[in-house]
Amino acid sequence: MTPIKLFYLITTYILLSQVSIANTIYFYESEKTDSFPQLLLDSIYIKSNLRFKLFLEPISEMPLFNPIDGFLVQTKLGINFNNNKKYSVLIRPRYAFNRKKLYAEGEMSGFFHKGKAYSTFFNFSVGNFLNQLNEPFRKNEQIIGLINVTEAKNPLLFVENKFWKFQITQSVLSNISFLTSTEHLNRTYLDNFSFTRFNFSSNQPLGQFNINDISFIQTLAFYYSTYFSITYKKGIKGFRKSESDFDFIQLNISNSIKWENKNRFDFSFISGRFLRNNYIHFNNFYHFPTGKTLKAYNPVISTFRLLDYYKFSTNNYFHRFHVQTQFDQFLLSRLAFFKKRKILENLFINIAFTESLNPFIEVGYAIDQLFKTFRLEIVTGRFEGKWLGPRIILGPVSF
Repeated sequence: MTPIKLFYLITTYILLSQVSIANTIYFYESEKTDSFPQLLLDSIYIKSNLRFKLFLEPISEMPLFNPIDGFLVQTKLGINFNNNKKYSVLIRPRYAFNRKKLYAEGEMSGFFHKGKAYSTFFNFSVGNFLNQLNEPFRKNEQIIGLINVTEAKNPLLFVENKFWKFQITQSVLSNISFLTSTEHLNRTYLDNFSFTRFNFSSNQPLGQFNINDISFIQTLAFYYSTYFSITYKKGIKGFRKSESDFDFIQLNISNSIKWENKNRFDFSFISGRFLRNNYIHFNNFYHFPTGKTLKAYNPVISTFRLLDYYKFSTNNYFHRFHVQTQFDQFLLSRLAFFKKRKILENLFINIAFTESLNPFIEVGYAIDQLFKTFRLEIVTGRFEGKWLGPRIILGPVSF
């Protein structure tokens, strides 16, 4: 075992052994990021009588590594103004030691108007950062770094992204909102850094694509609470050398039904289609939320476990179905040992259709709230007449 692998295994043990204290840590990370806690250093807050709050996230959430940057550290600096309109400014610097590269992205957000029935919220972000290709379903960097080091694999593709984005969200009543955003992206696939002990796969787009693309994208979306949304994206060719030329529409329907104490039924249906695809770079394909780590967004209901990261990414159409039922008295949860620890059981099924997935199906059983924090799953799947798995996964709790 190499010293690097040993170091990562030790830090992973620290992570798991201390995870019970994670509820003392406040997260500013995107809700679409896998949720393993940041434990090695807590966040620092400075409150002022002048009604603002400074915060500093850990200098290094854990030792980070990817095949592009090598070893790196990052932090997050920000200020929240706790006035009636509640503005905030955030900057996230990141330094890659092997490439001697300093990245940074900044964000400013707040309310143009804030009322009980109507509000207008804005968000402006700009920067140059190394992003995962599967945005917005971003995978936890500590977990991916661990996979990189221990398995000598790079499951994700990364792009260096020079961007700016302006977004406005208009809320109407208490459960209806509209979103519009304009963004310009200049994205480049970078070569893997030379690490002689590892044999990483190439960080190149699948198929015949250029390693660089420029996109100007306009987005419009309508939301009704958490139950329904419809999103339209348009890639506009020609503006500041933009190559993108497509129209995409996506429909989301989801709901959660509770009964008898902690029993609940969750379902989610997501469907999308590229109405026009004159030019779509691989960056703008639809990439499924999937992979080796569970997700906390919506909660783990809408994440595939056995589906390949990019093999079935599509520029045509897709349909996704996700169903989970949670029980507090099913099989093991009836036993006194499990009842005392309030452990829950889940049955779930995920289905995907595209032009090349007809269909992909996976089913699983999970035990939730092990030590109040973990979820243990066993999952199997079926595709093209063949069974996949079974596979055992340890992740964060569902809810």
